Amino acid sequence: MLRWSVVRLIATREVRDQFRDKRTLFLILGLPVVMYPLFLGVSLLFLAAIKEKVFTVGVVGAQYLPQSQPVNAPTAASAIAGIPAALVGNQARTFPPLIVEGTFPRHYLDADAHGGSLVVKMLDTPDESLLVQREVDALLIIDPNITTKLERGEQGSVRILGRDAEENSKLAVRRLSGVLNAWIASVKTARFTRAGLPTNFDVPVEIRDPSSEKAPVKKIFDELRDSLAKTIPFLLVMWMLTGAIYPAIDMTAGEKERGTMETLLISPAERIEIVMGKFVAVVMMGFGTAAWNVFLMILAVAAAQFYFEHTVISLVGLAMCMVAALPLAMLIAASTLALGVFARSTKEGNYYVVPLFFVGMPLSLWSMSPGLELDAGTSWMPVLNALLLQQRMLAVRTDAFPWQHVPAVFITLAACIGLALWAAVRQFHRESVLFREAEASGGGWSSWFGRKK
Repeated sequence: MLRWSVVRLIATREVRDQFRDKRTLFLILGLPVVMYPLFLGVSLLFLAAIKEKVFTVGVVGAQYLPQSQPVNAPTAASAIAGIPAALVGNQARTFPPLIVEGTFPRHYLDADAHGGSLVVKMLDTPDESLLVQREVDALLIIDPNITTKLERGEQGSVRILGRDAEENSKLAVRRLSGVLNAWIASVKTARFTRAGLPTNFDVPVEIRDPSSEKAPVKKIFDELRDSLAKTIPFLLVMWMLTGAIYPAIDMTAGEKERGTMETLLISPAERIEIVMGKFVAVVMMGFGTAAWNVFLMILAVAAAQFYFEHTVISLVGLAMCMVAALPLAMLIAASTLALGVFARSTKEGNYYVVPLFFVGMPLSLWSMSPGLELDAGTSWMPVLNALLLQQRMLAVRTDAFPWQHVPAVFITLAACIGLALWAAVRQFHRESVLFREAEASGGGWSSWFGRKK
């Protein structure tokens, strides 16, 4: 009969030994503390670098563009509507200029305020060598008849050139394309006004959906929350694998190398009690690593809430997600123990256990596929079903929660955990596995193909 007092004693001893290892402590506790601020800082630096980037655009034929006209004072109605002053009153019939006083108008640049600044360089000829020599990041070539064609109601044209496979030029072309699209929208408005048509003439039907009625900031936060609902379960699996693999190897193959496995085996504890004690310890280490990372994430979210009024993560959903992650931690712990005890040494244990990353990662990424949800089919697929259940718990939705599929999830995971524990206990009962010595070559992949003669 399984004595839980013995299991608890072995688990406590294993966890205490793990916390004495400074490398394990740094990997589980210290590395996330360093990693999250580093990633946040790099992300902020990346955004700042993009925003402060200055791109030079060479413009050929700027004199052929519509030129700026005297601007009347904007009316109160136009100010409320947000219409640029150049399109107010009689100016609405005039094609707006693309370049004013040697630069692009601010209301065109504001269409992508975080894309970097554009500096206009007037050119006489379309000299593409300037791109090669990096004197300009993009070339804008204007059709000489563009204004005449616009006046006749025809289609004008412009041409954009950039450097192939060069990041700065790609960013400049993208930024310039955004400016041109905003200008074309203003030209279209002027053309409709000239024809006596309403400015929304080219939009015969207005589509109103829930997202269109949200404020832009609220829409961004909702999209971020939906992305985190898919990302957090994936991260939990990676964190639990990181926190469980190395302790499991140390508790099995590591004890063989240190010679402490024999001492444990001659104790009054049964083999199944030893396995269960180590199993509980590995679960605590793996699940504790995930919980520690989630705690750091909550701190980051709490700090962000001081600056933003919209909620990024549902704390209730996150708590339920952590509870649903416990069976996954148990499955990972049982699997790593079953593989780790089979290894002759710590080095060989890494060969056997680390590939679990290559099994868990595809399943985790599969759960992030668009449209994939927990249903009658996916609820019976191990690992994938738990991740989909966690995603559903984190999601903010109005439809009914699929409680009917939850039993299948836990039945499947319980069967896999039981199978992995059975394999681990079976390995602990095999003397040939527990007491075989490490080969001079260190074992590893060569053992799969036989010894060299």
